[in-house]
Amino acid sequence: MSNDGAQAEKLLTKCEVAQLCRVEIRTVDRWVAAGKLTCYRTPSGRLLFRERDVLMTADRAGVRRSECATMQRAVRR
Repeated sequence: MSNDGAQAEKLLTKCEVAQLCRVEIRTVDRWVAAGKLTCYRTPSGRLLFRERDVLMTADRAGVRRSECATMQRAVRR
């Protein structure tokens, strides 16, 4: 059984999420605290986010998908 899809999925830092959605880092913290955004904690305590989850949350929060797509390309560079 292959797990290639999970390995290819991009993980973002809290700062990258904030840039992607054009919000403050504190807003990302609020989304996590409210359970609106799923995050994964590394053993060192760092938070990482799946890009797919971030885009879905941004869409629900009213951030236009076109803005996120533009920022998504900038983050990948």
